[in-house]
Amino acid sequence: MNLPRGLVVVPAAVFGLTGVAYLVAPGLALSVVGVTSGATSDFLLRTEGVALVSAAILLWAARDGSARQLRVVLIALAVYFILGSVVDLAAFAQGVVGPASVPSAAVRIGVGVLCLAVVWRLPGTAADPRA
Repeated sequence: MNLPRGLVVVPAAVFGLTGVAYLVAPGLALSVVGVTSGATSDFLLRTEGVALVSAAILLWAARDGSARQLRVVLIALAVYFILGSVVDLAAFAQGVVGPASVPSAAVRIGVGVLCLAVVWRLPGTAADPRA
């Protein structure tokens, strides 16, 4: 498996598993970052679970796409990983979530940056000598 495809397939699996966990056990998922479960938070997490399962299906469908299609998917993943991490770090700074959110955000920012670096190297970009 090459790197661009791996950066689509692995998040597809993680999004799918996380989405199912959010749907089935939102309270447990919230407890990982130190958030107390309640009716409203469980509802919101289940709603996010639906979105993650849907995103997993879209990512899986895109795994064998053209370089152009992979470029769009990887940019979208980078935006999701980086902006989502900024939101998590802001929530940590405000005391909304616990310290487990910090290493998670750092890893996701790293993966987002890696997605952008791979986009830069895909055929048809300025970094590609064939462009």
